[in-house]
Amino acid sequence: MSGAAGARLPAPAPAYAACNAAIEGLGRGLALELAPVRVNVVSPGTVDGNLWAQRPAADRENAFAQYRRDTVLHRLGTEDDIAHAVMFLFTNGFTTGSTLYPDGGYTLR
Repeated sequence: MSGAAGARLPAPAPAYAACNAAIEGLGRGLALELAPVRVNVVSPGTVDGNLWAQRPAADRENAFAQYRRDTVLHRLGTEDDIAHAVMFLFTNGFTTGSTLYPDGGYTLR
C-alpha cells in the first residue's frame, strides 16, 4: 500500500510524498527481483474509513471537502473501493510491477 500523494504532491508534505513514491519504486524493483512472484502496489486516495475515524471531526471534514474538490469524481473512496482494487490484483495473474490508483481521479489533476 502506498498513497496517491506519491504521484500528486499535497502541499506542504514532501516527506510524505517521497515515502509513497518510494513504496511504488520498491514494488517495481521487487517485481523484477522476485519474479515469477508478482508484486504490485495499491495507491489509494483519501478514504472515508477507519484511518480517518480517529481524527477530530472538524479536521476530517475540512480534509474531505478539499479532496472532493480535488478529485475528478468529487467523492471520497470507501474501504470497499480499495478492497476491490486489491482483489483485482490478487486475481489477475498477468499484472506485476504495477501501481493501481483507486483515487477517483485525484492523480489526474
